[in-house]
Amino acid sequence: MKYDLTKKRTKFAERTLTAFSDALMTDLKDHALEDITVNGLCDEANYPRATFYNYFDDIYDLLDYCWTRIAGDIDIGDYAKIEPERRTRVLFERCYDYMHLHQDEIHAIVRHNKETGHLQESLRRFIKKTIFTIIEACPCSEKYQVPHEMIAEHYASTIEMLLEWCFVRKDTMDRDSALAALDYLLGNL
Repeated sequence: MKYDLTKKRTKFAERTLTAFSDALMTDLKDHALEDITVNGLCDEANYPRATFYNYFDDIYDLLDYCWTRIAGDIDIGDYAKIEPERRTRVLFERCYDYMHLHQDEIHAIVRHNKETGHLQESLRRFIKKTIFTIIEACPCSEKYQVPHEMIAEHYASTIEMLLEWCFVRKDTMDRDSALAALDYLLGNL
């Protein structure tokens, strides 16, 4: 991403980032990611093409920013404030609640994007990277002789599968059932 998210954002930068990410999420409800163009996003966001390229390398870079923004809405970044033994459960609860609140949008996006497409692959990569960061910082992971990458892969796959069962499949799972499944599948890790 061309824009440095670690520096303090100006109101203009915040407005620009929000406009482009909102435009992409809106377009995803009606189109596959591969069918969305930079020109279309610029028209919808009401910014010139040059502004888009001042912030992002391409649409996939913008998509990565969208995941970061959603993670911020879910408040994943405060994992260090949560007891290590409760992190997975608390963060899963937050993800579940966010997805429940945005269920209609999720269904629209899933309807237009293939399970094997770039959108889902990008989301999988983001989940795995985020979980790896959390696990790497967790002191309890040191007591296991399993590489952090393997633990992150296991957690990411389990969480992704549960969220899919809850919000993508026709036979959805309620919150309590999802939490019980999470506890069973991940145990005391």
